[in-house]
Amino acid sequence: MGVLLFLGCASPRPAPPVESPAPPVQQPAPADAGTGPVDAGTEDGGTSQSAVCPSEPPIELSSCTQHGLRCTYVERPECGTISECYLGQWYARARGSCSPQFEGVCPAKAGEVPADVSPRSGIVCIYPEGVACSYRVERGQPECSGVARALPLPSAPSYRCEAPGPAACVLGGFKQGGPCEPDGVSCGAACCGLGGVCVQGEWQLEMRPCPP
Repeated sequence: MGVLLFLGCASPRPAPPVESPAPPVQQPAPADAGTGPVDAGTEDGGTSQSAVCPSEPPIELSSCTQHGLRCTYVERPECGTISECYLGQWYARARGSCSPQFEGVCPAKAGEVPADVSPRSGIVCIYPEGVACSYRVERGQPECSGVARALPLPSAPSYRCEAPGPAACVLGGFKQGGPCEPDGVSCGAACCGLGGVCVQGEWQLEMRPCPP
């Protein structure tokens, strides 16, 4: 059975990768893409001096040892990829649209809105900061309360840029004793539902109560 999780209450000649930290960014500041990899960021905010991104986008589910490393590959924003090493395997966490109809449409900088593009177009733009920009609909979240309340209606699509969320909350299984990383990451419902914390590489699940 799937579990709804809440956090907290292609290009033939890929450009050199840019390693990027995991925390989400709502309005990323402009950054120099550079021409080579920089120090690697990890999901817990640490830095690995020895971790180096592959020169080309890794094959999905191929093996890796740089736990928590994210690598961003961007020759054109509309055809970029954000890859992440999680539990010994590479995953594509975000991909650009890479469609001929969007060639040259993505702005040069993250946070700028594409011109003459419908919010329903499905366009996705990837940037060296490690963020994916697209039109998204903000869906109402249930309020932490023991009293049933109606969800707010979804808002109109808005163009937003953010990094992919913690891999532990999105990839693989979410079950008691299952593997996870890094230690301390918390996923699932903040209250009124199932949540879990990664402890010593294993999920510790709990039913989180509703407030009075």
